[in-house]
Amino acid sequence: MSQFSVYINPPEYLGQWLRHDFWDTESERVVFPRGSAPRAVLSSLLRKAPRDYRPDDSDGRVPVEVPTFKGINPATFNYLSPKGQTALISACKKLFQSTLSNELHELFSHDVQITDIIYEFMDRHGIEPTERNWETIRQMYLRMRKKSALR
Repeated sequence: MSQFSVYINPPEYLGQWLRHDFWDTESERVVFPRGSAPRAVLSSLLRKAPRDYRPDDSDGRVPVEVPTFKGINPATFNYLSPKGQTALISACKKLFQSTLSNELHELFSHDVQITDIIYEFMDRHGIEPTERNWETIRQMYLRMRKKSALR
């Protein structure tokens, strides 16, 4: 495990989910499993920091481990550009949607009240039950449900 981290600023629900499902208490940061899409993004997009780079204040952002990849020294390749951070957040969103789909897919074809289902999902994954978080996840769930019905 490397000692280097990159910092991302995902939407609230996503940051809470990452801290709940992928948090490593020993290193106090998010650690993605081998073979995951976010880890592949890191493998492809990590690079040397520009000479004029000054790390931003990390307050409130989610720390993510810079993994050790074969042939890539994390002491040298530990910078993720703003576009790279966006790509990493996008990969995390896709992973979140996959988790949501996997856990709730059996309910897609049934006419069920989704209020409690979404709150239960949020509780299970450490997401605060705020109205904004609930509405975001509900919309995501409804879009996936519609997409499933079209197939």
